[in-house]
Amino acid sequence: METPGQTDALLDKVTELNVLYKQVTEVMLKEHGLSHSAINLIHLIKDNEYTLKQITELSKLDKSTVSRQMNALVKKEFVTKTSGEDKRYAYFTLTDNAMAVFNDFQTHLKEKFSSILSGWTEEEVHMLTVLIGRLNRSMTNRI
Repeated sequence: METPGQTDALLDKVTELNVLYKQVTEVMLKEHGLSHSAINLIHLIKDNEYTLKQITELSKLDKSTVSRQMNALVKKEFVTKTSGEDKRYAYFTLTDNAMAVFNDFQTHLKEKFSSILSGWTEEEVHMLTVLIGRLNRSMTNRI
């Protein structure tokens, strides 16, 4: 059974990890001219075609946030916006440029983490992966 001190220490480490992960990704996103919201929406859309309502539901973000982000992605030519037969709905799809930038970002992120973990054994990396997966499942089951 865990003690309150163990829980406090774990929460401190998870918070620290979250802050450091954001710092690493923010530098990389800036290099690619992207924001966290933009990369998350690009990842969500992938090869699909969605309406603004569908993107809002899938992303669990506020409609105004999604609308603003999608308009910014259209302006950067990362997303195309087309009208359907029913003019009330617009459909969003990623451009080849968006996929290239996303893939480049993912490659650089993997390289960065390979560099960060370069002093670790394969067993240590595997154990961390297993434990983070277990923590994610536990958190998901309790939300």
